Amino acid sequence: MKKSLYSRKKFLIYSFLFGLSFGYGLFLTSLYWINISLLYDIERYMLFLIPGIFLIPFILGIFYGIMTIIFSIYYPQNITRIFLVAIIWTLIEYIRIKITFFPWAQIGHSIIEIDQILQITSVFGEVSLNTISVIIFAFPILYITERNKNYKSKSLLFFVIFLFTIFIYGERKLSLDSDNRENTEIILIQPNINQKEKWDPKLFQSNKNKLINPTNKILNLPRKDTTSNRYFIWPETAIATLIDENPLLTYEVTKNFSKNDYLMLGSLRRENENIFNSFFIIDYNNIIIGKYDKNILVPFGEYIPFDKLFRKLSFLNISSVAGNFTPGSKSIEILNTLKNNPIVYICYEIVFSNKIQDGNSEKSFLLNITNDAWFGNSSGPYQHFNMSKIRPVELGMPLVRVANNGISGIINPFGKEILKSKLNTEFHKSILLPSRIEQTFYSKYGNIPFFCILLFSFMLIYYFNNQMSRNTASTKPNVK
Repeated sequence: MKKSLYSRKKFLIYSFLFGLSFGYGLFLTSLYWINISLLYDIERYMLFLIPGIFLIPFILGIFYGIMTIIFSIYYPQNITRIFLVAIIWTLIEYIRIKITFFPWAQIGHSIIEIDQILQITSVFGEVSLNTISVIIFAFPILYITERNKNYKSKSLLFFVIFLFTIFIYGERKLSLDSDNRENTEIILIQPNINQKEKWDPKLFQSNKNKLINPTNKILNLPRKDTTSNRYFIWPETAIATLIDENPLLTYEVTKNFSKNDYLMLGSLRRENENIFNSFFIIDYNNIIIGKYDKNILVPFGEYIPFDKLFRKLSFLNISSVAGNFTPGSKSIEILNTLKNNPIVYICYEIVFSNKIQDGNSEKSFLLNITNDAWFGNSSGPYQHFNMSKIRPVELGMPLVRVANNGISGIINPFGKEILKSKLNTEFHKSILLPSRIEQTFYSKYGNIPFFCILLFSFMLIYYFNNQMSRNTASTKPNVK
């Protein structure tokens, strides 16, 4: 008995280590770009370099260790295990994101570029991509190893119907893409300011000109329609100053504005002792008519998790390394100041699903301003851009994305890239805003319907396998 318990415990440990190793390797290779950001100020961020390389992948890998433990405890020896794996994997990914606030490197992100499959997020959201991915990737090996020919043929039929249904829905939805545009002109300004030079006072004028010159260049061009709104959009923390305390800077632009012109930009903001990472809308009178304070802050970059604990560990001096920003309101602020109003996401807020609230049906587009200059010529900015493609499909609204050094662009409600800049280049472009489509199922109901489906599926799997066990037991001959 003791030997049996010992063997079982040893098996669970091996299962955990197997999953942990898989997760560690996955995150070590896919998130290497995090450490590139630390190299911009190596003396200041040296403390985080080793944890960034080893500790972050290890912590994230723990969730895969837990997943393989679950599989070692309950893993049906028939074709239903493919659905169990998909359900458990989806739930573990969801829990990982809720706990760590870091939704990178989900298995579902591997199929973002398949337009037909991406359309399913308008119904069930980003979380459904994880389930679909696991089924697609796991089916071949599980099909090959299945010994029961009856189950084999039925599972193959189900798999074909499953994929066929998703692709038919995707094709039908994509056929509705009529490329309609609003009477609103979007001007994207990508200054490509080097992160090391951004906060250098000696380079302030040069950096400012990278924003103001292309803006004024477009302002001096003849307008085809003087009645249309024009939104000049600068990136996150566009310039090293407090915009609301330095109106002369924005006046260099707004003095040339007509009545329908607006400047939208990111800037730091202070209120008493609090510092915010903010977004502003400024009109032709150089008056701030709308603002939003970033709510989801970057851990150890913009705030310190478990602040009280780290304060006790004063020898680490972490408070002097990480930013001390204050989060804004808990929901994405709705700005009701314009004809075509944006829902604003600053930096990596755009990668979080389920940012839904009453009033989305009245908004025209999603706006993501970001920096991304921290990550150099790595896969980080590309991952960030690709992940953001999910939001417009989920919510049925076009996404306007403006980055400091790239990648900027416009993505329509079907996930199609209407405009896309290159990384690490200066870029400015004027384009009409794509129209939104009708409110999606997901934007109305969120993740609840899909998780109900997962729960129902799990109950069916459990019931089916219980029945199988009983039938097997009843057919065994009694040996006396």
